[in-house]
Amino acid sequence: MDLRIRNAVDSDCPTIVSFTRRMLQDMESVGGDPINPDEIFWNKYRETLVDSILGDDRLYLLAQTGNGIAGFLEGKIKDIHEVFTPKNVFHISVVYVMPESRCNGIATALVREALRWASGQGCREADLNVLSNNANARGLYEKLGFEIYRYALRVKIQITAD
Repeated sequence: MDLRIRNAVDSDCPTIVSFTRRMLQDMESVGGDPINPDEIFWNKYRETLVDSILGDDRLYLLAQTGNGIAGFLEGKIKDIHEVFTPKNVFHISVVYVMPESRCNGIATALVREALRWASGQGCREADLNVLSNNANARGLYEKLGFEIYRYALRVKIQITAD
């Protein structure tokens, strides 16, 4: 497969929004939070992406194959400080590959390129979140060296009438 990983540019914003929505729909179908249906929100989100893409602390990568854009990654440098020893951590907030392009090394290539970029920015750690029932993604991240760092627990609260 002909694969090229490249930095996103402002003209890629509609593609990034489309991929983000597809990813959130996929997540919702396996127990993730419901996606925001408000088109006004998504239009504003698209507008804010331009500034984010141009920011020094954010990374947007696109995976391009002969068939077009097959996946993307979004990440941000987090400055951990105050009560902790100061350090920069790279947080990967999105890794998404179109279903028809999965199992071809695209997500691996995106994450490796992101980690290379983060290292060049002075980050010595990276983190991400993954749904507990997403075994394929967990397996990918473990192969790339990610380990469980903390657990996030959630409980549904029953609303009762007083």
